Amino acid sequence: MKYQVRGLIQLMDQAPEWFLEIAWEKSERRSWSASPRAVRLFPVPFRPLNEESQFAKYSIVEVHVYRHHGDRRPESLRPNMETLKVIERLGSADGWRERFSHVRPLVAPSLCAIKRDQEVRGTSLGIFRPAEFTGFRFAPAEPWPASKAALADQLDLLAQDLRQLEWVPLEFRYSFRCADQECGGHDMGLRDWEAGMSYRKFVRHYGKDCVEEKLRERWFDRMVTPEKAVHCFVGNVAARPRTFLLLGLFYPRRDVVENFQESLFDL
Repeated sequence: MKYQVRGLIQLMDQAPEWFLEIAWEKSERRSWSASPRAVRLFPVPFRPLNEESQFAKYSIVEVHVYRHHGDRRPESLRPNMETLKVIERLGSADGWRERFSHVRPLVAPSLCAIKRDQEVRGTSLGIFRPAEFTGFRFAPAEPWPASKAALADQLDLLAQDLRQLEWVPLEFRYSFRCADQECGGHDMGLRDWEAGMSYRKFVRHYGKDCVEEKLRERWFDRMVTPEKAVHCFVGNVAARPRTFLLLGLFYPRRDVVENFQESLFDL
């Protein structure tokens, strides 16, 4: 059955996938549903899009999708990219308030809760806010497998540019503790496309001797602060459904999150 979804592009992985973190959907038999949920759209062709379909992170898009028969995860959908329309792009004004209003309905209590939900319902995507970040470090990254290395000559989705991608030798690892009382702590490597883009940009600008210092400043020191409420987007691996990866970070201003009130237009 064909569905039409409208939602916010929150994440773009280095694999040909998008993560649409809020979605309204309608089928051939039903009108628009207002119940938001996270979905995974793939495969996404690495090719230039026409002007009407060009997008950026935090874009609201509308696209026709189908159930993904090759992937049993409930959030996985196959998009028809020829139907893609960009509705608008959400700005960063007022501490990311508008962006947070879209993401807020999907926030889970903890990563531990998402994992428990996976065992019961097969959940494969989620977002949560850690109770405390306890560390940040760089670790050597595993070499790309042949299938992923082949993407190095393909389209850079963020820049809509045909520049060649380079393998990033560093993995950005975050340690944190959930709000779950029984949480024993987590240590996860970040898989966000934007982190790899930062590495390549910073190596060119600062050189390899200073790149780790500058990356730590960008991805931890200036991000994990008392003024920001950092949330984590996670998703599991199809072949190992109990293994979750850190897909991206979302960091609205703390007072926006803790004092959030829906306006009449959000209801």
